[in-house]
Amino acid sequence: MAHGSQLHRAAVTRPNASRQIPLPIEQPLRVVTIGDSLAYGTGDEERKGIAGRLRNPMIDTTNLGVSGAETSDLLARLRHERTRTALNDADAIVLSIGANDLFRTPGAREETLHDPLAVAERILVRVEEVVAQLYRINPHARILILGAYNPVPNHQYKALINQYVGAWDDVLAARFESNPLVTVVKMYDLVTPQRLSRFDHFHPGGAAYEAAAKRIEAILR
Repeated sequence: MAHGSQLHRAAVTRPNASRQIPLPIEQPLRVVTIGDSLAYGTGDEERKGIAGRLRNPMIDTTNLGVSGAETSDLLARLRHERTRTALNDADAIVLSIGANDLFRTPGAREETLHDPLAVAERILVRVEEVVAQLYRINPHARILILGAYNPVPNHQYKALINQYVGAWDDVLAARFESNPLVTVVKMYDLVTPQRLSRFDHFHPGGAAYEAAAKRIEAILR
């Protein structure tokens, strides 16, 4: 009798393969880098940049960075259908913009020395406009804004530049602190003088981009 009961229980609890529910297939995380030369990867000796160094097999990347881009250039590109489609499909957007507004605007460098807060405020307003446009295209994407670094570590005003770099990251983070989908990715400790590009000694080199990619992967996890 006991033996028969064991057989009955075994028959009842035997899994039915035809009724098993398949596990969902995990989809790769779609990451778009967009903005200026830092987003593009200028200076990388292996020409990979951040997009090419996000090596996690569960991450698909699209590089929409353009060297020299200012906020006005990027805002214009956000009206292009190809750009909007890539952004609309993204789970995360890595954004670098604003530095060229400072370097390329006539008189901006001199004004920065006299009234850095006013210059920073104007650029912050433009960065906010870019982020707002990105969220109009894709309201659910995580946005990672690349912070500043000192591209001229041997400059006579290097101490002052380093202060500006730290202050910029702080005000940038403060400006978006109410938005949990926006994160500022610190770069100043990754782009050291030893990690500047061998090509131009101004942009990050491959080692700096590699470190930035690892930091971004950690944030996305």
